[in-house]
Amino acid sequence: MELAVEARTLPDAFARIALSLFAAAVDPASVDEAEVREVRAHGAGVPALLRRWLEECLYVHEVEGFACRSIEFAVFDAAPIAGGEPLRLHAFLRGEPMEPARHQVQGLIRGIGSDGLAVEALPDGFRLRATLEL
Repeated sequence: MELAVEARTLPDAFARIALSLFAAAVDPASVDEAEVREVRAHGAGVPALLRRWLEECLYVHEVEGFACRSIEFAVFDAAPIAGGEPLRLHAFLRGEPMEPARHQVQGLIRGIGSDGLAVEALPDGFRLRATLEL
C-alpha cells in the first residue's frame, strides 16, 4: 500500500503521512483524543528521519496498541546542524488504546517498505511517499 501526501511545510507533511499510516490500520473517526503518546525520531537526512518517524509510529500502534487521531510536534529540526548532529523530531500523538468493540481494524501493517520512500520539495511545499508492507 502506498501513502502519498502533500503539504506546505515539512512538519505538516510528516504529520499527514503518519496520520495516513494510522488511518490504514484503524478508522480515525472512531478514535477519541483521550491519551497522549510521545514519539522521538532521529535521522542523518530527511528521508532517514521520515523512515524512523514512520517506524516509531508503527511501533506505537502495533506494539502498544495505540490508535492515533492527531499529531503535534514539540520539536522538528530538519535542517543539518554543524558538527553532524542528526535531524530530529519529538511529537505528541493524541488518541487512545485500541478497543476491539469500538475500533474497526482496517488492516495489519507489517512494516515500512524498503523502497518507495521519497521526500520531494515542491514549489509550494513538500510531497512525501512511503510504502507499507501489509
